[in-house]
Amino acid sequence: MTSTPRPTAPTPARHWYRDRGIGVRIAVLTAVLALGTLAVTVTGLSGAARVDEMQDRVTAAVGVQRTVDAARYDLLWAANWQNITAWKSRTEGGPVAAAPAGDNVAAYRDGATGFERLFELDPSLLDEEARASLATIEDNWASMSDYNDQIFALWAQGLLDEGDALSAGEKWDTFYVLDEAMTDLIASVDARVATTRAEMVDAERTTRRVTLGVAVAVLALGAGLAAVVASGILRGVREVRSGLERVAACDLTVRLPVRGRDETGQMAAALNAAAGTMATTIAGIMASADAVAASSEELSASSAQISASAEETSAQSGVVASAAEEVSRNVQTVAAGAEQMGASIREISRNATDAAQVAAQAVTEAGATTATITRLGDSSREIGDVVKVITSIAEQTNLLALNATIEAARAGEAGKGFAVVANEVKELAQETAKATEDIARRVQAIQGDTAGAVSAIERISTVIGQINDYQLTIASAVEEQTATTTEMSRSVGEAAAGSGQIADTITGVSTAAGATTQALAQTRTAVDELSRMAADLRTGVARFTC
Repeated sequence: MTSTPRPTAPTPARHWYRDRGIGVRIAVLTAVLALGTLAVTVTGLSGAARVDEMQDRVTAAVGVQRTVDAARYDLLWAANWQNITAWKSRTEGGPVAAAPAGDNVAAYRDGATGFERLFELDPSLLDEEARASLATIEDNWASMSDYNDQIFALWAQGLLDEGDALSAGEKWDTFYVLDEAMTDLIASVDARVATTRAEMVDAERTTRRVTLGVAVAVLALGAGLAAVVASGILRGVREVRSGLERVAACDLTVRLPVRGRDETGQMAAALNAAAGTMATTIAGIMASADAVAASSEELSASSAQISASAEETSAQSGVVASAAEEVSRNVQTVAAGAEQMGASIREISRNATDAAQVAAQAVTEAGATTATITRLGDSSREIGDVVKVITSIAEQTNLLALNATIEAARAGEAGKGFAVVANEVKELAQETAKATEDIARRVQAIQGDTAGAVSAIERISTVIGQINDYQLTIASAVEEQTATTTEMSRSVGEAAAGSGQIADTITGVSTAAGATTQALAQTRTAVDELSRMAADLRTGVARFTC
């Protein structure tokens, strides 16, 4: 796994669109769609208002048309009842048929009244031509109404011919002009109704087209903006998803392009930072795992070496413990020998004292030379035996001192004092050996000279004096040997106690070494487990690519 750090993507320059957050983009898109919806609504409402206006105009025009049609009907109704009155005046008589309060005149008045409602129309609902026609109709209707009143009056008076002449003359000319004006008015009103209806239909179509166009434009703009917003968001999300998939695949080298300061750009920057941090962390973990593995291997080797050393120490401690026990037994033997040697030396001291007394008696009792020589021969033999004993003791003492020196050397620092004492014992033993050798020679000389004692009696006193001196020397040496032996016995006793403590200490060391070996075995088990865990950690971390 490589750990070479890769540079992060550079921070892009500020951009008016890419730096806007997703919420702002969606808000802008929503605002645009809302404005588009408002535009469609306003357009639709404006068109609907125009259509409503045109509908009102059509309704008004149709109302005018209906009023004009009704007026024409009323005009025809009035003219018809006038003709009926004229006919009835011929059949029933003018005064009856044309009576002002009669039904015929009343029916005419109903038609005339209905026709006069035409003049109540709002002039603003008429075009210029219709208003001109209406003015002509109104002017002629006034004249025609006067003519009709005169005609009905003449018929009522029975002046039928006069009334018919007026009706067929001036009144007819007026009716003809009024009728043509009425025809023009109807044509104008019908044309206005048709035009208004066409304008209403055209307004409806225009409203539909404009509303549909605005809606399509809004939808197109919304779709375009939505595509732009979605593409920007989806591209960032896809890049982040791709980066996350690479991170999930343990590829920490991923570095996403940061295209803006919006949420996706922040996510890309955060993912880059996280990948870099994770790469650094993984590299640190790998290094730590390597260090742990190396340390565990070294610790395992050290534990093995320490375990071997501890086992060797335990084995050597056992050997040293056995040796210490052997030293203790030998020192105790030396102590016992020293006690025996002390007793022998005390016996020698007593014998030396006795010898001195014998020598003194020999000087004073020179006359009893024969008896003395005899006793001297006996004493010489005893001295020879004692000398042999002393020689044997000296040899044993020398051997024990040599053994003590060897054991002291093995004991190291603890045996230095014992070695000094053993050396002194050895020297004293050597001196004792020399002295006993000298005594042995003297005794042999005495024994050799016993046969010629008679002839050399005069030399006996001198020899006895010398023997007395030797005996004093021996007594002095024996006293010194006694003190030395006592001190050596005490030192050897202390050495025996010390060697026992050494044996106990070495046994404790051996036990501790065994416990150390067991602890090191557990340590090796823990180190092996640590090595396995470090290997597992390395295996797990090695899956990452940094």
